[in-house]
Amino acid sequence: MSSPSLVFSVCAFASGFGLRVIDPLILPIAQQFSVTPATAALLTTAYALPYAIAQPFLGPLGDRFGKVRCVQVCVTVMALALLLGVVASSFQWLLVTRLAAGTFAGGIIPLVLAGLGDAYSLEERQVAVGRMLVAIISGQMLGSALAGLAADAFGWRGALGLAAGVGVAASAMTAVALARDSGAQASAPPQAASFAALYGEVFRNPKAVWLYGAVVVEGALVFCLFPYMGQLLTEHAGSGTDAAPSQAGLVLGAFGIGGILYGLAVRRIIAALGVRRMCSLGSITAAAVYALLLVLPVWWCHALAMVVCGLGYYMLHNSLQIEATELAPNARGSAVALFACGFFIGQGLGPPLFGALVHASNFTGALLAASLGLVLLGQVVVRKIID
Repeated sequence: MSSPSLVFSVCAFASGFGLRVIDPLILPIAQQFSVTPATAALLTTAYALPYAIAQPFLGPLGDRFGKVRCVQVCVTVMALALLLGVVASSFQWLLVTRLAAGTFAGGIIPLVLAGLGDAYSLEERQVAVGRMLVAIISGQMLGSALAGLAADAFGWRGALGLAAGVGVAASAMTAVALARDSGAQASAPPQAASFAALYGEVFRNPKAVWLYGAVVVEGALVFCLFPYMGQLLTEHAGSGTDAAPSQAGLVLGAFGIGGILYGLAVRRIIAALGVRRMCSLGSITAAAVYALLLVLPVWWCHALAMVVCGLGYYMLHNSLQIEATELAPNARGSAVALFACGFFIGQGLGPPLFGALVHASNFTGALLAASLGLVLLGQVVVRKIID
């Protein structure tokens, strides 16, 4: 693996790890700071929304100053913010550190994907991005699973410390790799255009509005449940038994296993189904799993179901990512960053909206609504976005 590819893989792993580490910690953090689970779930939103808001600025900076250089700065500041979260003395302080980490983590994945767009032709990009997803998803999966295990063993601060350590390691490895290969051949030459000119290039493509709208809805529908998984498992456990953070973490981590399976088998899946049928089947699969979660009796059944959900989700999402890399080849960093912006706006809005539905109609109404939305989304994607 070349030095730029190693940089991209390590940083993508760290970003994914930091993103999902908080989900299985919601209940213990709520207990520590005497806040409700719904309030503690704002830690997910606090990471996702600034992550999204920062995208439209960080993407053009990558186009102008070099994608790898911007990734290096972002992963370093993200690591520092994660370290500060370990020693947070109040819920408000922890919330601020998540805001800071999310802001700078926002530059990592979009510029990694844009760098792959620079390096690979459209014919090979679906496979290249699918393989990079293995690093991204491995970080997300291990972030959830190891955070839950670390929280059971050392408390939630130990789990956050683990995420901080991953960020620091990624920052150090990035610095070493760039020192050895400053050429960073995986990135396109920097562009001198203004932000307005770069985004003007993006929106000249008529697919842009549909694509960005679809990814907002996708992020909201798929990830709305994640901060509430511990609560769902607790309800299914019954008899006043609380689900352990490790169980919630393993269930959420299982979603990533499905994504890894997709990344490893992407070439065969596309050959067998084609992109349009793959997207439609993926959305239906994820929807079916969310409905099925209502009747599964024990946590490990939820985990098995989430493997299937992850496979279906990435069948849909990876195709949208590829479309984003092709919207504006001369402003690829900007196009992919805006795509990620929409995705994380959806992730930030999903949990509070889902929580309101749970309050109004319990998990049955909330999960069935998400399932129906996923089916409709798949049809919109196939009809309006995928050629």
